Amino acid sequence: MKKIGLIGGMGPVSTVDYYQQLVTKFQQSHPNACPPIVIDSLDVFKLLTLEEMRDRHSLIQILLASLNNLKKAGASFAALTANTPHMVFDELTAVSPLPLISIIDSTLAAIKKNRQRNIGLLGTKMTMELGFYQKKLQSAGINLVTPSAEQINTIHQIISEELEVGIVTAQSKQKLLEIIKKMSSKSNLEGIILGCTELPLILGQKDISITVYDTVSIHVNDILNTALQD
Repeated sequence: MKKIGLIGGMGPVSTVDYYQQLVTKFQQSHPNACPPIVIDSLDVFKLLTLEEMRDRHSLIQILLASLNNLKKAGASFAALTANTPHMVFDELTAVSPLPLISIIDSTLAAIKKNRQRNIGLLGTKMTMELGFYQKKLQSAGINLVTPSAEQINTIHQIISEELEVGIVTAQSKQKLLEIIKKMSSKSNLEGIILGCTELPLILGQKDISITVYDTVSIHVNDILNTALQD
């Protein structure tokens, strides 16, 4: 089995979720065993600052250094445990010492499998505004709907000030559900992407009537599939 490399800490709570899901799902077919995983944990708040500043060069350099650490630790391939850093995924792939598994490609494959064409996106302000999700999905004929400017600010605040530090409240959950309800009603959505790896901490399929694309769970499945390939 290939050794899995994770760039973690983006944020710490979702990195724990990645690790737990990788182990649990692996053990469903390989009881009494654990997958080989190496994690290089970064400072989510430093990265968020660079992302908000649109400092792509510095962001790439930090992620590249992390990938080099993973390679030295014996990883066969790697994944970024967050959606927002995928804003530089193409540039990073071009210089990466390891093959990378894209959370956006994984999510797109899940949407195409369901044959859905009208999808909403929640995430950080950068994920919702910078267009890297839109570019990928629209190239596959999928219409991607983002919230209003006011809603974007609300979602980003909940993620950056609460979920990133493990705070989950019923009040914030209700705010997010209201935003999804309004988006779905206005745009006749078939599904919603939880495009931040902290969002599954507060939202799930049981809370929402349309299809929920949990990017952590989807990404974990592809990471495991890659690790188990000959």
